[in-house]
Amino acid sequence: MDLIGEDNLKRYAKKYPNSRPALDRWLKLTKAACWNSLQDVKATFPATDYIPQNQYCFNIGGNNYRLLTAISFQIGVVTVIDFMTHAEYNKRKLNTR
Repeated sequence: MDLIGEDNLKRYAKKYPNSRPALDRWLKLTKAACWNSLQDVKATFPATDYIPQNQYCFNIGGNNYRLLTAISFQIGVVTVIDFMTHAEYNKRKLNTR
């Protein structure tokens, strides 16, 4: 998959140093992936949640962080939207499925 916002991941890793190994792993697996659906994403990252409007939430670092993305399966692009702690994510009360 192509990735938009990789530089944001580097900023997040600086802000949350404990997340770096997990973010590096997510980045490596995502770039190597060829996802066509949420089912494909879940084959790589089983705990991924769908959020309406084509957004996807990944658990990062043993469920300590959340990575919010948008995925366009048709063109093979993942866009980084936000990164937050689990507590920050819970405050947002996003409607996941």
